[in-house]
Amino acid sequence: MEERTLFCKNCRHIFNLPVDEIKSPNSIIRCPKCGDIEIKAAPCWAPLNSGSNIFDESGWEYECQQCSKSFVYPIPKSPQEEKERKCPFCGSEHIHLLTDLGAQPLYCG
Repeated sequence: MEERTLFCKNCRHIFNLPVDEIKSPNSIIRCPKCGDIEIKAAPCWAPLNSGSNIFDESGWEYECQQCSKSFVYPIPKSPQEEKERKCPFCGSEHIHLLTDLGAQPLYCG
């Protein structure tokens, strides 16, 4: 059975639901933790039950280790996207994540 990883905007609970439950025309998806209906799709690598704030819509803040400038990128949609990030000012690959994630995403592969 195929599942999707979902994220509650209210309590930040990350959980899986079967795809057939999500695509049912009359279903209302509720968070199993708080019952809220403000649910959005989360990346497949999201740590289940983390309660973490890694999906705040403001993005993740980084600092370049070469030019010392700070910048914000949107939350990555995959581990590969995060690995490919570079400083927008000098192009350096040596960037440091400043955003406190609480629980780092569990990358697979």
